[in-house]
Amino acid sequence: MSEFFSFVTQRKKIMISFLGFIFFACTASEKERPVYFINPNPPTSFEKIALSLASKENDPKLKKVIVLNFTTVDGKEHILGKIFAEKLTTELSKLNKFIVLDRMVFSKKLLEAGLSLTGAIEPNYLKKLGEVLGIEHVIVGIVLPSKSTGYDLNCRLIEIKTGLILAAEESYYVSEE
Repeated sequence: MSEFFSFVTQRKKIMISFLGFIFFACTASEKERPVYFINPNPPTSFEKIALSLASKENDPKLKKVIVLNFTTVDGKEHILGKIFAEKLTTELSKLNKFIVLDRMVFSKKLLEAGLSLTGAIEPNYLKKLGEVLGIEHVIVGIVLPSKSTGYDLNCRLIEIKTGLILAAEESYYVSEE
């Protein structure tokens, strides 16, 4: 009978040791595994661009900007150019990192001066745009066709006086068609 209790006691010790090993092995491996968080509301293409342009600008003074219509690589207005520009204008306005001119409010003033928010970006055009609107910076966007169902977007914050790109970002826009 004592052999039986000895066998059961020994078996309990082995089982407890085995369970303890499994417990510690599992908890140790969980500490080594990276934890991933999936954002249920990832930023849109335009939120990503706005955040990036705002974060790359280190000047504490707010820049007064306007977003021009998005164009194709050859400078012609893209069919979705106005829509993309409006979306980016809205996202930039939400961040409070720029003084963003409303495109609709200032389009009449530009027309009176013989300018528009569309067209190829040339140094003389930008300088005249800056004088009329009292701005030193402009944001331009280029739409590139993609092989999949969407568009590649490239945006730049440009200093009008020098033509230098102060910040840039690219993103992919998924077409809803």
